[in-house]
Amino acid sequence: MKLKTEIVFENQKALIISKKNYPFIEILKSHLKNYSIDPYFSSEKPKSFKIFNYVFIIDENIDLYKIEKYPDIKYVFIFIKKDPSSYFLKSKKNNLKIIKLNNNKINNSQIENILWFAFSKSKENFLKLNYLKIENKKENKINWRSLININKKILIKIFFVIFFLWHILFVPFIISSFFFIYLSFNHFKKENFQKTSLYLSKSKILFNLGKNFYQTIDQNYKLFGISSIPENIININQSIIESFEEGVIGLENIKKIQQLIFIKNKSIEEKNNLSLRLKNTYQNLEKINKNLDIISQKLDFPFKSIKKIKKNIFEINDLISKSKIIYQYFEKIITQEKTSKYLVFFANNMEIRPGGGFIGSFAVVEIGNFEISYLKIYDVYDADGQLTAHLDPPKPLSKYLNLPHWFLRDSNFSPDFFENYQKALFFLEKSIKISNFDGSILLTTTAVENILNAFGNIYLPDYKEYINAKNFYLKTQFYVEKNFFPGSTQKTNFLSKLVNQIIINLDQASFLKIIKNLKKSLDEKQIVMYFNDEKVQNLINSFFWSGRVIEPKCLIQNNNCFIDYLFPYDTNIGANKANFFINKFFYLKTFIDNNSFISHQLTIKYENNSPSEIFPTGYYKNYFQILLPTNSFIKSITKDGILIEEYDQKDDIFKIISFYFEIPPRKKTEIKINYQIKENLKKGKQIYQIIFQKQIGDKNSDLILDFTFNKNINIINQNFSPLVKDNQIIYNTNLSTDKIFLIEINNQ
Repeated sequence: MKLKTEIVFENQKALIISKKNYPFIEILKSHLKNYSIDPYFSSEKPKSFKIFNYVFIIDENIDLYKIEKYPDIKYVFIFIKKDPSSYFLKSKKNNLKIIKLNNNKINNSQIENILWFAFSKSKENFLKLNYLKIENKKENKINWRSLININKKILIKIFFVIFFLWHILFVPFIISSFFFIYLSFNHFKKENFQKTSLYLSKSKILFNLGKNFYQTIDQNYKLFGISSIPENIININQSIIESFEEGVIGLENIKKIQQLIFIKNKSIEEKNNLSLRLKNTYQNLEKINKNLDIISQKLDFPFKSIKKIKKNIFEINDLISKSKIIYQYFEKIITQEKTSKYLVFFANNMEIRPGGGFIGSFAVVEIGNFEISYLKIYDVYDADGQLTAHLDPPKPLSKYLNLPHWFLRDSNFSPDFFENYQKALFFLEKSIKISNFDGSILLTTTAVENILNAFGNIYLPDYKEYINAKNFYLKTQFYVEKNFFPGSTQKTNFLSKLVNQIIINLDQASFLKIIKNLKKSLDEKQIVMYFNDEKVQNLINSFFWSGRVIEPKCLIQNNNCFIDYLFPYDTNIGANKANFFINKFFYLKTFIDNNSFISHQLTIKYENNSPSEIFPTGYYKNYFQILLPTNSFIKSITKDGILIEEYDQKDDIFKIISFYFEIPPRKKTEIKINYQIKENLKKGKQIYQIIFQKQIGDKNSDLILDFTFNKNINIINQNFSPLVKDNQIIYNTNLSTDKIFLIEINNQ
């Protein structure tokens, strides 16, 4: 068989890369085919050029390392709109040609010139070609009729553009105004009122411009029925500006009021100044109240973020509205000639008691005739040392603390502040003959720390110490407890000096932080209050700031409402400050069976992180009590899985269960209380309400609710956002304050 040999020629390949498909590219392809080169076009650079012999790249740069990587490939860079990079021009690569054109109108002969330069072996690698743009000029007669028609169309378009722009001209001014409001708000939070006012003035100028522009075209918006949106936005903008203006003026007034209140023996002019500022501040609050009402009403947009903002505004406005009553009360008592007298308790919640903590000291404050006329701090042992009457102490105090008498320092043995206040009045009358108070406030150690957060470091010259929120408790323990004996004045001296320095430093403190931390302390039951004025006290009760045991009744108007309740609280009877180291966790598991009876298992986990048994740390000796519905019965109580058989039980408005246990340092304990409600749920739709109260002065603890309903019960709604799965609800929260949970169900 003969072998036949043939020489086969394969065409070379050229790649043309250009993001824009210029007309001359087709001419370039045609000429390349004439040279037996197969052209390929791509709008993107491929990862590899390996299969090509020529690469034409139009208005793009590539890295030189690719040129070095494939030295057998010839690269032709054609630049029209762009200029070649300097490092390209400096490159002396043999396989690199650069061509710069002044336009893309290229004909056949010009393509030939480009290809001749591209294929040439000359050492020159840069070519600049300046081609004239050829235009065919034809003399045409002017068609005036068509020209007039064209001009009419242009004029109509211009008219509609101007008309449209005029109708939205107010928008950028309003948006800019909101931007300056945002900047103003940031400086307001920092209490930089100078910059707040500066940005507010800019916002106001832009707002007025936008509002004036809108008023020239508002009738057109009304004609098309779309005026509500811009008008709402303009009203919101105006109300926000006015609210901030009133807020700045109000805060400046309050700072002046702070200074004037503590001036002794005021002149008539100073009294008039204080009275005027008090009235002006109330007017500021009223105006803010009114503007927030407008904002809340006008913020009627179906967006989740807007709804959240609206909810926050409503809560703030509601707080301001109710706070006006307290402010009016304060204005009344400070401006009246008659002096009002108040009792202030300082309760150490590091040694927790049912009513907040061990009462180590108290103060008497007198307000009236335009000043705080009297403020004196007493050591509780001064009063207890002069007690002439005898009262038997509660059984746990006599049993575990070996107390033969009941004293003021241990008087807050009820979880209800009003009951404790009434008991304290008895002790004060029978000891130091003080009576006729107009109200009382209890502050825990935690509340004082919260307030000190607004002051930073407070220097006490007599002690050469800086006191702040972080070291307050430890410094107080050092100066108050060290070498203490009944009759010693070191406690009252230290606290009096601190209170005086707080008053002196009021000007330097952040007023917004003071308000914020006071509210936090009130919400978290670190401050509780009672006033004889019924109107004010009803308001305090509605805020849950009174430290009262909540009456077991349905808090919403519903004829079919099932009421459930629990209130666990501790009593540290170890004569130490172990509560500083105690952490707690609550887990309430609720099961509603097929007969609609409710069973609960309350688990409380205690952790004592005390480092040793040495005072002020040590064993946590706790007399635990819990209030439950009277129609409940205990099934079992265990401590670390061991049954507790000895516990006290008392039936009154509530069923009170109490027992004693200890937790050594660095140990944990788990208490489980299983109980059932004797009454079952009714058929049909109803509200299941459960109140879980927090102890005054207690730390914030994690709380888990776990409800399991039988299959006949459908969950309709609830006032919290739980994880709902079938007929089970799990909700993670914390016991930072009293909690009221409402679940709407249908029991079929």
